[in-house]
Amino acid sequence: MPPGEVAKLAGVQWDDLRVFLAVAQAGSLRRAARALGFGQPTVIRRLRQLEESLGTRLFERTPDGHRLTKGGQHLLPMAQGVADAATVIDRRRMAFGDDAGGVVRVTTGEWVARFLAPHLAGLADTHRDLTVELDESHMEPDLDRRESDLFVRHGLPARGHLVRVGLGSIAAAIYGAKSLVDAQPAARTDTRWRACPWVAYDAPHEYFRSMAWLMERLGDRRPQVRASRFSLQVEAIRAGAGLGILPCFVGDADAGLVRLTAPITELGADYWLLVHPDLKMVPRVRLLIDWIRTAFKDSRRALQGTGPLRRSAGGDGR
Repeated sequence: MPPGEVAKLAGVQWDDLRVFLAVAQAGSLRRAARALGFGQPTVIRRLRQLEESLGTRLFERTPDGHRLTKGGQHLLPMAQGVADAATVIDRRRMAFGDDAGGVVRVTTGEWVARFLAPHLAGLADTHRDLTVELDESHMEPDLDRRESDLFVRHGLPARGHLVRVGLGSIAAAIYGAKSLVDAQPAARTDTRWRACPWVAYDAPHEYFRSMAWLMERLGDRRPQVRASRFSLQVEAIRAGAGLGILPCFVGDADAGLVRLTAPITELGADYWLLVHPDLKMVPRVRLLIDWIRTAFKDSRRALQGTGPLRRSAGGDGR
């Protein structure tokens, strides 16, 4: 039974309930429309349809947005129950198929996304019916609600109902552009923290472990270049804007960069793949799990920073 059939049994449209839940969560029509990918007139129309179907107003407009009426408060847990049931049906519907075709969504952080993306070409060549959506995000998806099919994270997750698959570790070190290192010999010594410019994440991301580690060593200094995305930092470091922390599989492969330290023990992390039990044996999901495990295994030395370094690397990481 498709997800929408659950709501139709109650005499209302599933899409109308989805809009209701989105407005209840977002608190405004505009934010709900953005979250759903609808135009605001569509959100208004579907809310009116639902109110007419139920014979009651569900929201009242306030200076701060849209607030649930008493009728809306009564509907909310029931609508959420329908949404949860629809999600379960949708998740288990994937298991009914017996082929490896279809869409699989993989959510992960910036480092792993950077690692997996170049490998997708080979996967696409051998599995033309498979579509992989690689979602780079700092947020953990809700696998129960199928915000993603697979989630790769660092650090051992707490025990729960999700299936956990160990992948391996990714090491990081300090890197700088060869031009900067040649111009500032201090970059090769422990005086680099005070003597050299730095590139790092911006203030909203100072909670990252790598940022806490770096800021402890910089003291009252601040990086001269700060960026919200890892890809921007890589470009800035490559251009000589400052030294920075990079995963070894990125820094060691770039002929324009110099590794200045050994892999940093405090920043090393084991990575885990999480999948919902209902999906773990779905053919296309199983294929992606095996593919990710193989990619980590085959690139183990590069990921751990133990492969041969270029002769130009120098520094105390030789």
